[in-house]
Amino acid sequence: MKRALIRQSLPHVLIVALLIGIVIVGSRRDLTEDAVPRMLASPPCRLDSGPCRVALDRGGWLELTVTPRPVPAGTPFVASLALSDVDVRQVELEFEGADMNMGLFRQVLAPRPTGGFEASVTLPICATGAMRWRTRLVVRTAGETLIAPFDLTTGEPSRAGG
Repeated sequence: MKRALIRQSLPHVLIVALLIGIVIVGSRRDLTEDAVPRMLASPPCRLDSGPCRVALDRGGWLELTVTPRPVPAGTPFVASLALSDVDVRQVELEFEGADMNMGLFRQVLAPRPTGGFEASVTLPICATGAMRWRTRLVVRTAGETLIAPFDLTTGEPSRAGG
């Protein structure tokens, strides 16, 4: 009797498991499907000196700002993204040490009620008190992933190095 019940239930259990798998894979593909990565040609810009704006070929723009400036070492700072004519699904910042391997730090920016995106970011302290970072703005839209590189120094810029 027990085996008959298992034999009867097994196809239903397998179908439910398959449907759950399809839902999970489908929801993950939604963010990445057709999201062709495109490196934006941004003018050289230092986030610790002021806002960095990148013009998009179809007329829109992205502008990343960090405050306070200069960015103190080991202290939270705010990263804000203002934008125009971009249908954004997700925004992240990636930070890697320019002169020292500090690992990869990712920070997701949350939508602001007034528009744009924002996050509080805290990066690790370098032994010298200053650190140069390669920063990438990663903006996911419905059809592509836009990547814009910037430079950022935290701490005392004259001793930057890590």
